[in-house]
Order: sequence, then structure tokens, then C-alpha cells
Amino acid sequence: MLGGLGSFIASEISGAVKRNVIIYGLYGFSAVLVLCAAGYALNALHTVLTLRYDPITASLWIAGGLFLAALLSLGVATYVKNRRRPRRPLATTALAAAPIAAKLLGSSRMGWRTAVVGSVVILGVLIGRQFFNRDGDDEDEA
Repeated sequence: MLGGLGSFIASEISGAVKRNVIIYGLYGFSAVLVLCAAGYALNALHTVLTLRYDPITASLWIAGGLFLAALLSLGVATYVKNRRRPRRPLATTALAAAPIAAKLLGSSRMGWRTAVVGSVVILGVLIGRQFFNRDGDDEDEA
């Protein structure tokens, strides 16, 4: 029985890791494309400013704009970092593990020690999900 529970937990972890690798890989690729597009847009803006002003003034305008964007980004990051996150209620996570707990406790072949070990493992999974899923969203929602 514990082998089945262990394989279930391992498959859950490997599925979540594979999904996160794909998601963060696509995020990284999107970030590279956005950086390339921003570079081309800055080059076009520099060309337009060079037609109106001299090249040094055009470069200074671009540098000043990038500096202001960096300050704005730093301010938003500081605000988001210091904001309190809402806590997920433990009851919703416990309801997700109720079928596994019922199977562990309802089996007539198991001894009470196996049921206790299984309950401790399920409790550990619940607590781990509470600590490591900080954004408040379930991993299955996309």
C-alpha cells in the first residue's frame, strides 16, 4: 500500500516539475523575443530622433528613457515584494486529499501502523503544498 502511495506522490511531483519546466521555458523564450523587439524599437526611435536632433542628443534621450523605465520597474518590484499574500485555507487542501485518506483508513488488510504512516505522509503532502504553493493558485489550473 505504501508503495502505491509513494508512486502516486512521485508521479505528482514529476508531473508538476515537467509542467513547470515547459512553462518557464516558454516564459524565457517570450522574454528573449520581447527583448529583441524592444531593441529594434529603440533603434527605430533613435533613428527618428537623429533626424530631428543630433545623434548625441538622441542617444541621451534613449538612455534617460531606459533609466526611468528601470526606476519604475524597481519600484513595482519593491511594492510587489512587500505586499502581503492571502493565505489559503487548510480545509480546501484537506478536501483534495480526502479520497486518499479514506482509502488508507478503510482497507481491512492494513494494520493500524500502516494507516498512521500513511496519514503522516498525507499530512506532510498537505503541509508541503501549503508552504510551497505561495501564489494561492492550484497547480492544475492554467
